[in-house]
Amino acid sequence: MFKKNNLPARLSGWIPYPFILLPAALAFLYVYSFGVNVVWEDEWATVALFNRLFSGELGMADLWAQHGDHRIFFPRIAALALGSITSFNSVAEMYLTLTCFLLTLIGLLLVFRDDVKSSLSLLLFVPVAFMVFSFRQYENMLSGFQIAFGLVQAFSVLALCSLYFSRYEKLRRFALPSALASATVGSFSAAQGLFVWPVGLLQLLIAPIEKPAKKVMVGVWGSIGLAEWVVYFIGFTKADQMPSWRYILEHPMVAVQYFLTSLGSALFSQQTFALLGGVLLVCLAIASLFLIYKDGRLGEYSFWIALLFFSFLTLASVTLGRSAYGVPQALQSKYTTFSMLAIIGAYVILVRLVLERRSYLTVGLLGTVSAVILLSVPLSYWEGIGQGKNIEASREELMFNLSTYESQPDEAFRDIPHEPNYIRKQLRSLDKRDYNVFSEP
Repeated sequence: MFKKNNLPARLSGWIPYPFILLPAALAFLYVYSFGVNVVWEDEWATVALFNRLFSGELGMADLWAQHGDHRIFFPRIAALALGSITSFNSVAEMYLTLTCFLLTLIGLLLVFRDDVKSSLSLLLFVPVAFMVFSFRQYENMLSGFQIAFGLVQAFSVLALCSLYFSRYEKLRRFALPSALASATVGSFSAAQGLFVWPVGLLQLLIAPIEKPAKKVMVGVWGSIGLAEWVVYFIGFTKADQMPSWRYILEHPMVAVQYFLTSLGSALFSQQTFALLGGVLLVCLAIASLFLIYKDGRLGEYSFWIALLFFSFLTLASVTLGRSAYGVPQALQSKYTTFSMLAIIGAYVILVRLVLERRSYLTVGLLGTVSAVILLSVPLSYWEGIGQGKNIEASREELMFNLSTYESQPDEAFRDIPHEPNYIRKQLRSLDKRDYNVFSEP
């Protein structure tokens, strides 16, 4: 007897993958179309690092030094390593940021496939892919320096992903070290990465892991996390240009609006709609968490709950440090890399609830968040392409001015937050080595 041919069934299982990979392909095409190889804003600090590297003066203190309120130890290493290979090509750094987003997507997909038991699971994952590579992140996609946020997002998600798979005894000996290493990279890439430790602790406490193993894992995770928090703040000084953290106590309503707008900005770039989107997401999160708690199944949703709280904590930290600049500042696209995770967490929790409960309430909640995501995707592409054209035009003009710096007047460098003499000094070092704007196209 011949076995039944299951080729059509196997092929149908692969159909969702092109749709999952499409947003990633569009993001790489986006950077290819609008990315410009030019030193931009904070990247001047990387130029100074290269000068110290080639003079043999680069030390651990240079890599560990604060950048604002952040310790960007691993982003500096990545920038120096990649820059040494690519002649400090800013576009190459942008591609590395997209690679971080791809790692985030892979981590989310691995957990989703294991956690969501449905024949439609891969199709249901497609909205997650569009969120991970949303063009609302155009600032992070088109700035080489923003690799820091890419590393925080990717390695924080990978840490939580590893903790998720530590529930399986056969994988535990590999999963826990992987989680610890990933969390360390995230923590020392930007301040937001520190929140992976308390969130990971929450995940471990509610995860369905046998008690003896859970006690050991909680102890190891908690002690190493506490140690890294202490190390992070040794010698830490608040940046002079940063507003006082007391502002939120004096203006609590502004802080609340800032947080909600920042949360909703992953969906909409208009302030009112972003605020409404943030309110909606908080309501959806509260409703879904209540339903899970009511059923006594928090442990089964531990990864997505952790993802949700990681997003909330990172945005709360941004609110603490930036709300004094006003609510409109919450719309900056660079922070949407973190708010995206809250949308993804809420969406997947509701997907699971619908598959398991199929009540009018859960279907209505999932329909609401799905409709909002569906509406936001074309808007993000429309805005992202428009912003990409503007960014490309302005940075090509800057690239011309920098590449012809010897003949340019001081006014040509007016938009750069450094003295013209300092800029020319740094440009001479790049010119000498054929780096960045002086490299071959």
